[in-house]
Amino acid sequence: MVACTDEAAQVLTPEFSADAQEIVAGEEVSFRDESLGNPSKWNWYFEGGSPDSSILFSPKVKYETPGTYSVRLVVGRGSNSQTITRESFITVNHPSVITVDFTADKTIATNEDVITFTDLSVGYPTEWRWEFTPLEGAVITSSEQHPSLTFVPGIYTVKLTATNPNTSSSKTMTDYLTVIDKYSVAANFAAQARMTYAGGSIHFQDNSSGNATGWSWAFEGGTPATSGEQNPVVTYAAAGRYKVTLTTSNEINSSTITKEAYVSVIPAEELVLFYPFDGSSADAGPHGLNPDIISKGEVNILFNADTRYSGVSAEGRTAAQFMSVDAGNYAILSVPETSYLDFQTSDFTVAFWVKVPPITRNQAVYHHGSGPGARPDNENRQSWFRFQPASPFARFVVEQKGKAGNWVEYKDQSMTDGQWHHFVCIYKEVAGRKDGYMYIDGVLKVSNLGKDIKTIDGTPYYIGCNYRITSGAFSPENFLNGYLDDYILYKRALSDEEARDLYNY
Repeated sequence: MVACTDEAAQVLTPEFSADAQEIVAGEEVSFRDESLGNPSKWNWYFEGGSPDSSILFSPKVKYETPGTYSVRLVVGRGSNSQTITRESFITVNHPSVITVDFTADKTIATNEDVITFTDLSVGYPTEWRWEFTPLEGAVITSSEQHPSLTFVPGIYTVKLTATNPNTSSSKTMTDYLTVIDKYSVAANFAAQARMTYAGGSIHFQDNSSGNATGWSWAFEGGTPATSGEQNPVVTYAAAGRYKVTLTTSNEINSSTITKEAYVSVIPAEELVLFYPFDGSSADAGPHGLNPDIISKGEVNILFNADTRYSGVSAEGRTAAQFMSVDAGNYAILSVPETSYLDFQTSDFTVAFWVKVPPITRNQAVYHHGSGPGARPDNENRQSWFRFQPASPFARFVVEQKGKAGNWVEYKDQSMTDGQWHHFVCIYKEVAGRKDGYMYIDGVLKVSNLGKDIKTIDGTPYYIGCNYRITSGAFSPENFLNGYLDDYILYKRALSDEEARDLYNY
């Protein structure tokens, strides 16, 4: 009873403290009740704070906006309550650093479009100065935070200077904005693929700038030969290289662009697979034999590497980059099992572009069929191609145990010199025997003639290694570490002319 009487006799006197009264915008303050009289209820009110109120004994509050702010605390015990208010208790200062950034709702527009710029600066700026500087003409300025403007045609560099009471900072985006005349038009185009096979199709995409309302296409070697669609699909019946012309127009202006040899079409007869490696490993041939990546360790295969082309010829084209190191760090391609690869004793042709830096170990481009240890009878039935650090520098092999192998070997010089080279390897039956040929950069360099007819098993088919089976386990080896492009496989022997033509595609 005495304790209760003593508590009731205590005067309820509100008081509080804070761990900081002067902060920078974005910082947090911890408040603590220090009232006398043993209050059991708290109601805090924080001007400018987040949260703006609390019923906790010791709340934390964040202040986002510079200024001076009051704090009010109401404490209670039973039916009794008392209030304390401290005016201008918290001072929130501007930061001493501003990080300027901005964006626009469009960076390519016509002279009649309204362009809205958005300030994204961090650091609580209170003033803004925008400068829009054309390559020619007067500078346009604005002091709005988020200005909306129209511009005369030109290319503009945009600069934003953001300021608060403590500091100022700027950001400049050179040639950030392109404004064209509403009635101007500049023809341009691209395609979803630059290569196909005879009978295949290519989807073209209009990339013209300006206000085009009409399109007139001309497709050398294509069907249709002309089109008025904006994004037409065209079929090519015969192998070759073909130009494409686009004229875009509106009621006042027109523009024409022609790209020579823009489309490459390879022969389609007995085409098994075609990997152009233009951004992916997808098969551009008729059978959709998209390969899987088999990897170990942290290694992968990239499909966005620079190709052998340059300038306009490089548009839309990339290559595959193989980065395998050893049996613990590799990535290879595995072609799906299919009857199309069951060559047995058939003729075939494999062609590819490859770039490999100088090597100190064997590096294989592909391996098809049963390698060492793969068959119960241990009879190799395989074909492969690889580079070697010493002569013979390049080997194209068709091999069946117990029969004389077709070893087509190039011995003149190393082809792993960090430059792009094109190889066409042909296995061809002539008068009941098999001949092997190797073309390098469009020239027949070496052959091995009149060997036994050999059988190649249909699976597996790997790109980027040789392999063997060791104690029942898959053991890849001779990994490729370099670049590969336009990998093509036929179930027939290409003619001499066709083999040479592939170099020019």
